[in-house]
Parts: sequence; C-alpha cells; structure tokens
Amino acid sequence: MWLRGLPGLILATGHLLPVSSVHRLARTSTLVRIVMNAAGQVLDMGRKVRLATPAQRRAIFARYATCWVDGCPLPATLCQIDHADDWCSGGLTDLKLLGPACQFHNRDRYRHPTRYTRRNIGDDRWAFTYRNPRTTRLRV
Repeated sequence: MWLRGLPGLILATGHLLPVSSVHRLARTSTLVRIVMNAAGQVLDMGRKVRLATPAQRRAIFARYATCWVDGCPLPATLCQIDHADDWCSGGLTDLKLLGPACQFHNRDRYRHPTRYTRRNIGDDRWAFTYRNPRTTRLRV
C-alpha cells in the first residue's frame, strides 16, 4: 500500500487521516470504554449510554428467569432492563450491573430506595428484597 510510509492514520475505508486531524480528534473527543464478547457484541458501555444493547438484553434474559426482585413472577423477557446502581446517580450500563425489573419494581425502587435491599447472588448477578413498610414493625 503506497500510504504506509506517510504520517497519519489509515482508516478502515483505506483513506489517510493526517496527523493534524488525529491530534484534533484527540483534543476534542472523549474516550468511551466498550467491552465486547467473542462475537463482537457490546456488553459494557460505562456511562456513555443509558439503555442496554440487544446483546446485553439477550445475556440478561439468559441469566435471569424473572424480575430480579424476590417473589416477583414476571418473566425477565417481559421486564425492563434496570441498573443495579441508579443510572442518574452514576450507575454504569455494564452487563454485570444490569438486570430485569418489572415496570412496578423498576419505578418503585427509585421512588422508594429504602424499601429495597440489594444482595449479590454470584459473581455478577444481583437480587433485591422488597420490604413493605406497612408490614415492617418497629421494635421497642
């Protein structure tokens, strides 16, 4: 290839991107960490994207049978994909921090976070226990 000795970056299209353009991109761009599986499907995206990718959704459906709140029978395939750590508060869109939540539990967990206790069930899976404040009694 005749461009090989020139300073710059050769793009996938075969075009040469001059060094000045590479420097400009480096100064004005942000880095995005993306983790892919062996088939090249995106699994972890950090904070750059809020919604789960189709590959992440398939992986979540393979890992969870139902909503990740204990006792909720709604199948995972009918659930919304939820962040273990609230995305608005800095949670990551990484497979190990995503799971299925039915619409009720997804909304309720963010409206009333003190009603839920999170626990780890394996290296990278989570479950939530719902504590109903009406049935929780104060001990004196």
